[in-house]
Amino acid sequence: MEREKDLERELAEEIRSAIRKIAPEAAGSASDASPPDPLRLAEAHLTPSVPDGARLSGLKKVILRALRLVWRDQAAFNALTLEGFRRARQEWEGRFASFRDAAEREVAESRRRAAVQDARFAVLEAAPRTPAAAPAGRPPAGSTFPEPRLPDAVYSLFEERFRGDPKKIADGQRFYLSFLRGAPGPVLDAGCGRGEFLGLLREEGMAASGVESNPISVRLCRDAGLAVVEGDAVASVAAAAPGSLGAVVAFQVVEHWPAAQIFTFLAAARRALAPGGVLVAETVNTDSLSALRAFFLDPTHVRPVPPAALAFLAEAAGFADVRIEYRSPLPPEERLAERGENDARLNRLLFGPQDYAVIARVPAR
Repeated sequence: MEREKDLERELAEEIRSAIRKIAPEAAGSASDASPPDPLRLAEAHLTPSVPDGARLSGLKKVILRALRLVWRDQAAFNALTLEGFRRARQEWEGRFASFRDAAEREVAESRRRAAVQDARFAVLEAAPRTPAAAPAGRPPAGSTFPEPRLPDAVYSLFEERFRGDPKKIADGQRFYLSFLRGAPGPVLDAGCGRGEFLGLLREEGMAASGVESNPISVRLCRDAGLAVVEGDAVASVAAAAPGSLGAVVAFQVVEHWPAAQIFTFLAAARRALAPGGVLVAETVNTDSLSALRAFFLDPTHVRPVPPAALAFLAEAAGFADVRIEYRSPLPPEERLAERGENDARLNRLLFGPQDYAVIARVPAR
């Protein structure tokens, strides 16, 4: 009996040795615990054996011992074949998972675009009818002529094409979450747009709401379950009760306002924030000439806001601990190869970070 066990161990070791020569990482895998599957069941029959208690078991075991040298190479071949099937299945499972993930992303993006289109149509259908034209050279009685602006549907189309993928926007904004954790109150996202940052705050379990002037974006945010109201960002911040907010954020908003309106917004935020509250205002980095292409691409931008100017206005509004964070660096292939200090200076001037943010706090009492 001991001799038979020794022969079986020797044969098993020879099979493992053959497998190691072709698939080293497969050695010992037969002992891994996993749910039964066809490959596992096939492996159980790699080495012929006679169950105890089988009819004529003694004779069968003698015959098997005599034939071990004959089927030893076949057993090794069988083991390698099964290992090949296992690897092929793992590769196809990986490809299927990658295809499934890509399909899910495409479906989600298609749904988002469909929602954007639905929102545009809803806004257009709700638009008031254009009054009959007045005689040339004479305006209608009692009429006023507000400053022309792009239709909301047109601007939503612009954002859809040039703003970028919402997931990438959210990934870039994730950086600011660390400044808001522990804020002494809810967060107000002024000019929340498509709601990327509000979605991040919801993931963090932080109380937050947004205000947005574009009704199409408002509808998209509400469809996503975000608390967003339609209105003017400056007026909404000014209407907040003193000390009622823990943070006010404004991403790519201040460049849409003249300087006086920026200061009004900052002063209103300072009043609405509780002691220790945080302000985050991100905009285009005017210190980088390449970033100005993006600035002038948006037809609703009013004027560039240099980092030093925005930091000064925040300090003048009563904020403390004012700091500037530069964001969105260009990839190396879009920058000059730096072979000296002059190249580094040119990179800072021409191809510096595309955005920056002023981060400031209300002094704690």
